[in-house]
Amino acid sequence: MDCGGSCILVCTESVIRPIVRWDPRLFEVVRGTWSAIVYVENPNIETKASRAPYTFIIYGENDQVLAKREGVTVLPKNKTVGIFEGNISIPAETPPRRALFELGNNIIWQKDDSDSDDLMVVHSPLLQVGKAPRVEATVKNESLNLLKNIELIAAIFDGADNAIAASRTFIEELENGKDMKVFFTWPQPFELGVKACEKPADTVLLIDRSGSMASLGVNPPEPLSKAKEAAISFVNNIGGQNKIAVASFATEVGEPIETGLTRNKDEAISAIQSVSIQNGTTQYTNIYAALHSAWQELVSSRATDKALKVLILLTDGQATYPRDPNGHSEADDIKYAETVSLGEALAAKSNGIEIYTIGLGDNINQKFLENVASTKGNYFFAPSPEDLQSIYKKISIQLCKEVPARIEITHKILE
Repeated sequence: MDCGGSCILVCTESVIRPIVRWDPRLFEVVRGTWSAIVYVENPNIETKASRAPYTFIIYGENDQVLAKREGVTVLPKNKTVGIFEGNISIPAETPPRRALFELGNNIIWQKDDSDSDDLMVVHSPLLQVGKAPRVEATVKNESLNLLKNIELIAAIFDGADNAIAASRTFIEELENGKDMKVFFTWPQPFELGVKACEKPADTVLLIDRSGSMASLGVNPPEPLSKAKEAAISFVNNIGGQNKIAVASFATEVGEPIETGLTRNKDEAISAIQSVSIQNGTTQYTNIYAALHSAWQELVSSRATDKALKVLILLTDGQATYPRDPNGHSEADDIKYAETVSLGEALAAKSNGIEIYTIGLGDNINQKFLENVASTKGNYFFAPSPEDLQSIYKKISIQLCKEVPARIEITHKILE
């Protein structure tokens, strides 16, 4: 077979062998029926594989071969595409353990002088997640030619970038300048894997460490210890793309704060564990300073562009600081402290900060904390420290609408 000189065919020795990007992923579509997908990259800039034979081998326990699929595909130049096999029957009592993908050696290579890919694909998010998941896409032919035999493969990835589902569809032909709707469907819901949020969030946890946070016990200080445990549970519940900052407050906010915005959960947890009540002096509750410090962190260089900006304030008492410079009583100081705190909260909210407040115990001003919060629904009352974990969980759910991290549709024109 002539593959030299001006011949359209290219000799195998002149090309870079395709790269299998990761091991095959297997998905049980319905009981006893599986599908498999793998990604393969053709790194050659001017050469496509017009015929690339391949084999999927699926193994069970003790490396027993459960299924084998052979096929032929094309590998467009300078592109990574999915290779998919569906409707693989495997008895339910012998589930697969691993899969192997092999490209054959007798690949036919061909020169490709065409322009870059002129097929545009725009897709929806994953729809009907809890019923029969589907992805809708619009495919447009932006080339000057009629395109035939278009294969499209959709892969769904979770927050850890693991493929969790795949599907395939075909378009027989698509005229130049025209577009067509296509659908990728699954007959039943699938696990979304590692949580990913529709939009990442930068969150500052504000933890009250005034003297009253040891009113229920001194060694360990309660309710502070349980409040810290609940805050740690919040950190563990959030997605990996979110950032957390931790700041404690009493008469003043810690300087510097326990930790600035970070994706390192261990760092955030360590910062929460370090929060303690200062001994030796009376500690007041300066909610104004706490709000101001959190706001500054959320607009710092550590903040993430286009992320939600969130502040979660936990306190077991009334705002008592800063004191009213013209006041004559504790009531004057409380009124002044609440007024400046509400002003700071209003300014932060007007700049896009979402504020949640948690009032712990009976010595709180519920109306004040409701007004500090972005909405009345953003205020939570915790009658006892044991209620805090469920409250933090509710907030984490509100902040993170669980979705697949990524939907990717690859396509190729079959010969």
